[in-house]
Amino acid sequence: MLSSLFSRPANPEERLIRAWSRSTLGLTPGDLALYRQALRHSSAVPEDRPDLPNNERLEFLGDAILDAIVGTLLFRTYPDKSEGFLTRMRSKLVSRAQLNVLAKHIEIEKVVETKVARGHETSVPGNALEALIGAIFLDKGFKKTQALVLMLIDKYFDLKELEKEDRDGKSRLLEWGQKRRKKVEFHLSEERSKGSRGKQYVAEVRIDGTVRGTGRGHSKKIAEQDAAQAAFRGMRSRSGQSSPRSHARQTEDHDPSQERP
Repeated sequence: MLSSLFSRPANPEERLIRAWSRSTLGLTPGDLALYRQALRHSSAVPEDRPDLPNNERLEFLGDAILDAIVGTLLFRTYPDKSEGFLTRMRSKLVSRAQLNVLAKHIEIEKVVETKVARGHETSVPGNALEALIGAIFLDKGFKKTQALVLMLIDKYFDLKELEKEDRDGKSRLLEWGQKRRKKVEFHLSEERSKGSRGKQYVAEVRIDGTVRGTGRGHSKKIAEQDAAQAAFRGMRSRSGQSSPRSHARQTEDHDPSQERP
């Protein structure tokens, strides 16, 4: 009771964040300043206030927490799937494009502080969502953060649809090649590694004669799907991004396999 008497009254921005958090996320912030930092883009920091923290450090933390939560979910949901499958599914769920979509669903733009012009396609919403996850982790702990993230995934994403995309990687790559008038070929070979049982297949994807992806698996289908995904990742990475971290995230945004004929 004493702490409430002497605590600093929330300003309008913090009251808005508290109300939004309660109605949208179902939780009441404890450390409002922490949440406000999570929702403050670097462009919103005044030149005369360089001491005012932006959300980049919390984004870094939220990225790690999100990977752990999603990784655990997929590990338990798909007990018989390979590491490659789990990695690809996680990449789809935490891609910058998906995070931006999720940020729009929860209308995070209502509480984000930014000078970036609205209407432009940017990573600001998704970055803010990651930073918010970091803030919630510091404020509420891992279990409550995990429960919130799992609730949002269950409400807004369909794992079965993402799973279908993964299984159909080869077909999507062939369709992409037809649309772009590029020759896409899959070449298979066999290898036997020391200590392994049975055959392992190696698939190469060649686009106009150049190897663009390689995959391995205990069946031809798995090897070809892995190779197709590797080709997509390679094409995204060659789009050229400014920094290693933004590169790692933004390459997910420009997946040529998502293009429609």
